[in-house]
Amino acid sequence: MAYNISLFILIVLFSMSSQILIIEDEEQVRENVAEWLRLNGFSVETAPDGKQGITQAILARPDLILCDIMMPNMDGLQVLETIRTNRSLANTPFMFLTAKSDLKDLRFGMAMGADDYLTKPFTGESLLQAVESRITREELRKASLQAQLTEQHLKIAQISGNEYNTSLDGVIGMSTFLINHLDEFESEDMVSMLEMIRVCGLRLKRSVQNLTLVETLQLLNPSHPDYRFYTNGSTFISANLIKEQFRLVENRQDLKISCRVNVKETKLGISEENLITILQELLDNAAKYSDPSGITIDGYPEGEGYRLIISNKGPMFRLVEDTVLKTSRQLGYDRAGCGLGLIIVKKLVELNQGSISIAGYPDGSTKAMVWLPSR
Repeated sequence: MAYNISLFILIVLFSMSSQILIIEDEEQVRENVAEWLRLNGFSVETAPDGKQGITQAILARPDLILCDIMMPNMDGLQVLETIRTNRSLANTPFMFLTAKSDLKDLRFGMAMGADDYLTKPFTGESLLQAVESRITREELRKASLQAQLTEQHLKIAQISGNEYNTSLDGVIGMSTFLINHLDEFESEDMVSMLEMIRVCGLRLKRSVQNLTLVETLQLLNPSHPDYRFYTNGSTFISANLIKEQFRLVENRQDLKISCRVNVKETKLGISEENLITILQELLDNAAKYSDPSGITIDGYPEGEGYRLIISNKGPMFRLVEDTVLKTSRQLGYDRAGCGLGLIIVKKLVELNQGSISIAGYPDGSTKAMVWLPSR
């Protein structure tokens, strides 16, 4: 079997850390493919049928799966379906090894999410080229993801830095002014300034807590020990719950804002802790950027879920890039101080099978609209 030397070198470089799983019921084909790949530097595991192949995939987490289509008991299409619905294996590159007579099934398999295929009989060179191409693409995908994660950490650092500095400037500025002019203040004014320092301290504490929560949510996956905490549970949403959370926001921000609540009590498919976090962050932003007209909160059943709308009038917001949540865009306010909160809300809503959008209108009003499934 002839092959280009430069291609061979490139393949060896990629294969040094690449593991391939071959699922093939024909022993001769399975062993020939495995031997050829091992000779070219790959680590190879084999399985004689679909069921054993899936077990091997779960245990070994291969970099690439080569799978025959026509196999007894569990065919290649069923293997692919199982792989693609397994969270830990869903992105694993998958190639079919197929006879020409299987082309009808092959088209169906490609539509199901297979990455490529090789038609039997194939040469060693075509096998290596196909394998190298798949692994190269996967390496590029991982590199792109890593670049996004790096960018995300820089963005979070910038947002959290702004939030910390805003609160710290308040603490330092107020305390310095109080120290330098202590004899000039009446006790009532002194208490007022100390209250402002307390508010800045509470905001700083919240920023630190939010940064920790963002880091946790970023790393969250089904194998994470906290995954169930953030994705399971149920609780009731009610006017009393919202009013209670708004009072806490007023106290933390040292504000008095009118709040009109018109919500229907419903049981939602989200835990009480996560619902409270969502309410706290959205109410905190609404209060922070609201004019004297105050805030309106509406909630009602919609389809198989519940629609919550928090409206206020104040500074307009703009669209900003969102790499943290791996979506194309994210809505956020221009002012510093709410970036982490909106990231947390969006992630929690999506983890609980909901959706969120924020819209600004020409009259200066802003609406945060959340949809969550009912229970």
